[in-house]
Amino acid sequence: MKLTKLSLITVLALTSAMAGDAKISGDAKLFYSTTDAGNADLFNKGGAIGDAAVSLDYSREVVDGITLNAGVTGVTTLGLEHELVGGTWVNHNGTLKDKKWIDTANITANVAKTTLVIGRQMLDTPFFTSETWNIAPNTFDAAVAVNQDLPDTTLVAAWVGRSNSDADLTVNGTEFNKFTGASKPAYAFALVNKSIKDVTAQLWYYNIPSVANAYWVQADTAFSGLTLGLQYAGAELKSADDSSNAYAVKLGYNIAGVDAFAAYSKRNDEGAIDISNIATGHNGTSQSSLYTEAWWNYGIVGSNDAAAISLGGSYDLSKTTKLTLQHTNVDTGANNNDLAETTLVVDTKVGPVDASLALINASADDVNRDGNTIQAYLTVPFSL
Repeated sequence: MKLTKLSLITVLALTSAMAGDAKISGDAKLFYSTTDAGNADLFNKGGAIGDAAVSLDYSREVVDGITLNAGVTGVTTLGLEHELVGGTWVNHNGTLKDKKWIDTANITANVAKTTLVIGRQMLDTPFFTSETWNIAPNTFDAAVAVNQDLPDTTLVAAWVGRSNSDADLTVNGTEFNKFTGASKPAYAFALVNKSIKDVTAQLWYYNIPSVANAYWVQADTAFSGLTLGLQYAGAELKSADDSSNAYAVKLGYNIAGVDAFAAYSKRNDEGAIDISNIATGHNGTSQSSLYTEAWWNYGIVGSNDAAAISLGGSYDLSKTTKLTLQHTNVDTGANNNDLAETTLVVDTKVGPVDASLALINASADDVNRDGNTIQAYLTVPFSL
């Protein structure tokens, strides 16, 4: 008998019928963006990008304390390139054909106060992170251990073998071949402590063999409606006397339903490594975890000699609608890569659809960022 090809999710769903309950969930997305930056015009094909995606995630506890997790994502242009858009959110490898890949494939084990996650997964750390701005986030092949035996303390150790990015997310379907441009694993270690009341302190250390070391120190507190945060981070190359660092401070306040903040950051004028997501391998476009990161035009606040100020706030108009306003100003000195960005976002829910509309105005030295951008995000979450 000839067998047809089945996706990983389908196979696991079939096996779960014999092995117990399983959870299958996911979402369907449609993202659109148009800009008049450069030589483009708003709502003109040449300045617009679009994609649709469907993600399926599977989870089942195979034995007590051990859970199997898997996920697949498929991305398609839906033919939008014929009339509406000239580009896509993720790389279709120049063909504009539909793409699909396994974005999650791991085993999670809970033993006493230790959790192990081994396999393909999303990460959320200051220098190695899965960026969620895209229609499909980047993921990692990694082994992560989290321990909470010490009072008020969480210890984290991670071995990261490979990562992908928005640029090589779907090359050949499932290729995971980038980690800071080096074919070597990386390591991350963290200590998160809450011994001081209302204060969360974090210390991260990263080692990318033969490439670089990096560190991130952060403390956040909240009291009487106020929030305060401090950050200090740095990275240094192993092959040369080359180091970069940055610090940031953030003050927030919640009053009358408005959640407002002000933040400032400063990067030194030396060093080849930006204070941003190292894992994507794209200095100048990867997101930074500094408090001042812009809403859309990423990669400048952590760049050489950047001084950034960010002001913003959000307000819940109703149970289903939220307004967010953010302004970010970045001065890069003699590097001539300044940015002033103002973004207004409306998030709402219409039936089963989570909808967002973003209006972005940017004044930038980079002509490809300088202009107005309008974006629409439609997401339909589901479970089976």
